[in-house]
Amino acid sequence: MDQTWNVEQAGRGFPLVLLHGLGASSFSWRENIGPWSRHYRVLAPDLPGHGRTPPQAVPDFHLETLTRELLGLIDYYDLPRAALVGNSLGGSLALLLAREAPERFPALVLLAPAATLARLPRLFYPLRLPLVGWAIAALLGPRTVRLALHQSYYRKEFVTPEVVAGYAVTFRTLANRLALRRLVCQIDRWPKYRVETLLGQIKQPVCLIWGEQDRILPPDQAWWLKKRLPQAELHLLPDIGHAPQEEAPEVVNEIIIAFLAQSIKNEAEQPLHPTK
Repeated sequence: MDQTWNVEQAGRGFPLVLLHGLGASSFSWRENIGPWSRHYRVLAPDLPGHGRTPPQAVPDFHLETLTRELLGLIDYYDLPRAALVGNSLGGSLALLLAREAPERFPALVLLAPAATLARLPRLFYPLRLPLVGWAIAALLGPRTVRLALHQSYYRKEFVTPEVVAGYAVTFRTLANRLALRRLVCQIDRWPKYRVETLLGQIKQPVCLIWGEQDRILPPDQAWWLKKRLPQAELHLLPDIGHAPQEEAPEVVNEIIIAFLAQSIKNEAEQPLHPTK
């Protein structure tokens, strides 16, 4: 696989792989990596065309391709087993990884996952337009980041200059901005029956975390998912938007550490590379 992926790493122990959302980066886990790394080995990659991972790290941006390339990345870091933590688009990728290699991913944490694989934030829809979409992509920048954060966060005081600057890294290069358009255009729009088939194949323990004020993926989708993932525990957080790990990091950290302590207890006690 291409070794140009940027991956933030911390800690030791059973691995957690963190998958961020559309237009975000590993920066979205800034309040979580430290606390989680006291218990686990944490790896937070920037998806291609996001953060500091260049778009040429993958041949295209179809979800199946991203899933395959993520498996290659996990192999590159020699992780035979890992728990997955995904927000929004990252939640979709976590579900696809869990279906493709269930024996490798014994637990899933999904924070407002884009599980329908069909809905994009309205802010990104203009990127799909022929010709005009290219021009819009070329103009993406800090102003776009600020607008996107106002849509993602329920509490506007979180949209600080420091947070805008942290997210703006994704939009610094023209290649990244054009890659974001490619991703938006290539995301598959799955019919509901196909999503339900996927969810029916997920047997691992699941922790669902959702903000009650999520304007991008409304919380009624949490109940739809819970019905189709009966093994899942669901946490609805009041006065929180689309990025619970950023708006309520202490609460989310506590929920996830407690969930993983139970769901991968046996896994964490076993060596990652059993003696043959």
